[in-house]
Amino acid sequence: PPENVARTARGRDNIGLSSYQTLRSDRRYVDNSSDFGSSSEDSNMVIETFRFGIFLEHLNCNCLKITSLPQRCRYTTQVLSFYDDKITKYAEQSIRPVTLKQLIQFGQPPLSISTLLESARYTKLELPVRLARRIKALQKLPFIVGTNPYIKRIYQLYLDSFELICDFPEITEEKTDAKFADMLAQIVASHSENIPTLAKGFQECKIYMPAQDIKNFLDDMINSRIGIRLIAEQHIALHNARDPNFIGIIDTHTSPAKLIQSCTNWVQELCEGHYGSSPEIIIDGQTDTTFAYVPVHLEYIISEVLKNSYRATVEYSSKIKRNNHPQIVATISKGENNIGIRIRDQGGGVAPEDLPSIFDYSFTTVPQDEDSHTAEMDNILSNVSRRAMQTGLGGPIAGLGYGLPLTRLYAKFFGGSLNLISLHSYGCDLFLRLNDISKSLDNLRI
Repeated sequence: PPENVARTARGRDNIGLSSYQTLRSDRRYVDNSSDFGSSSEDSNMVIETFRFGIFLEHLNCNCLKITSLPQRCRYTTQVLSFYDDKITKYAEQSIRPVTLKQLIQFGQPPLSISTLLESARYTKLELPVRLARRIKALQKLPFIVGTNPYIKRIYQLYLDSFELICDFPEITEEKTDAKFADMLAQIVASHSENIPTLAKGFQECKIYMPAQDIKNFLDDMINSRIGIRLIAEQHIALHNARDPNFIGIIDTHTSPAKLIQSCTNWVQELCEGHYGSSPEIIIDGQTDTTFAYVPVHLEYIISEVLKNSYRATVEYSSKIKRNNHPQIVATISKGENNIGIRIRDQGGGVAPEDLPSIFDYSFTTVPQDEDSHTAEMDNILSNVSRRAMQTGLGGPIAGLGYGLPLTRLYAKFFGGSLNLISLHSYGCDLFLRLNDISKSLDNLRI
């Protein structure tokens, strides 16, 4: 009866043995009534859903709470809304991949209102499908993983973004498109810390899932995230076009040498501030090379690689009592359809027993003691990539073991590669190959 439901709901903040006994008593009462259905099976189904809702509330799983509903039915609806038919409907739709050629065509100057509206309509139609698929993937995680506060936060962000875009009115005029672009910018900003949040969540839940399952989930999640953000940020960038070299977020004249130097200046300053010294860097090879790429991706990749090289070089110098730091060398080469970057250091290399794991999620050589010298430096150097991450890549992840695997995912997204060769007790060579987007337009699909 409603009075029993209300009585149990009022006591939801003190779930314990007595409350559990009350639930069992309520269950027996409902089982003998026909208020919720014509059969015992129907009654059991409803009360079990009700009890599960109370359990979720006890875990502070209030991300799906529907406050406009009467108190007595809020919990059952809360659980049922988790498996929203609307989400399922979108998740079952086929993704409409877009090629970089199409993205660039949308952004070719001069931009007309009709072009912006066409881009907006595609973005509004495509993003909910991709977001819904991520929501369904999160729902399929083991229950105990899904209740982790970090994972719940990610789920809520995706759910909120899905609802915002779905509920946005039809885009038929310039004014509506401008509002849509502003909303997308807010959504992008709200997701800027997703990757470190996911990292912390799975760090806490790794005992509940096989490592391979975690890897598969994260690979899919992060690859999908890259595509979602590219589509959203491309449309946002079309409204802020200023530099003639840019078509949305794609720089048709990306200079690897200039970008390496920019990242180096930042890393070097932080390294000197912490250790009191830092190695020099030499940039050689075909330094005048330019190519079409997404510079924020390259900035993140280079920052992560240089951060590792600088820290390893300084710490290995200290370990072997080396008076002067050997130089780090960045060499650039240009092929017909791609460019190559090699970054060479003398930071002692990777221990043979660690080498098979360096691209695994959550693998890190950083001590977990937050007061340790190395961990502190790693946290400081994590700010190197904050600028890139705040525009879509995800926040500082140093010490969580996501640097190299995430760097490799970004390198591979446009068909590139990232490989590392280590000489233990000497140093590392890291090889980065990236496709020139302008030469691979028809093959690169997002």
